[in-house]
Amino acid sequence: MAVAIKIKEPNVITPNKIASAKEDAIRLCVAAYAPHPVKQPDGTTLMLCWNGRIVRGYERLAAARIARDAKTSDVLAKAIAGLEQQYNEAARAAERAASDWAAMAASIGVTVTAGDCYPPACQCEGCVFQRTLHDHNEARGAYSDALYAFLAPTSDDTPPVLELLANFKLDEQRGLFWSHLRKIYESGNAYVAACKQAGVRPNWRAALFPGEDA
Repeated sequence: MAVAIKIKEPNVITPNKIASAKEDAIRLCVAAYAPHPVKQPDGTTLMLCWNGRIVRGYERLAAARIARDAKTSDVLAKAIAGLEQQYNEAARAAERAASDWAAMAASIGVTVTAGDCYPPACQCEGCVFQRTLHDHNEARGAYSDALYAFLAPTSDDTPPVLELLANFKLDEQRGLFWSHLRKIYESGNAYVAACKQAGVRPNWRAALFPGEDA
C-alpha cells in the first residue's frame, strides 16, 4: 500500500507576507504605545496609553503617601505593578513584531523604515504630564549647573566667583563675571517658566541641594 508523503513547502518570503507582518507590527505597536479608552472611578472615560496609566497611577500613589493613607497606597502600588507587567508584555510583543517585519524584509533585500510601524508620540494626559515634569526637572538642572559653575564647580577648584572678584579690575574678568550672572539669570527664568507649565512652585533650595524635593 502506497503511503502519501507530504512534502513541506519552503517558507518563501513574499511581498504579501511582508505586508502582513507589517500589519501585525502596527497592530501590536498601537496596542502597546497608543492611547485607548480607560474607564475612570467617577464613570468618565479617558484616552490613555499604558505608560500614561502608569504615570497617573504614580501621581495618585504619591498623593496617597503624602496623605499617609497606607491602605490606598498599598492598593495603588499593587495596581501599578499589574499595569507595568501588562505594559512590558505588550511592549515586548510589539518590539518583537517590528523586528520580525524588518528582518523579513531585509532577508530579500527590501529596505524598510522601522519607525513606520509605530504610532506618533502619545499625547494622552499621562504622557503630556510626564513630559512636562521632565522639562521642569531639566530646567531646574540647567539652573543648578549655572549656579555651581559660578560658585563651586568641583570640590577642589577655587570657585570662579572668588577668582573673578579678586581680579575684577581686569576687563576680561569682569566680562566672565557678568557672563556667569547672565547664565544664572536666564536659566533661573527658564526654570520659573517650566514650573508654571508643570503647575508647581519653584524650589530654589533644591537647585542647590538636589536631594530636596522639587
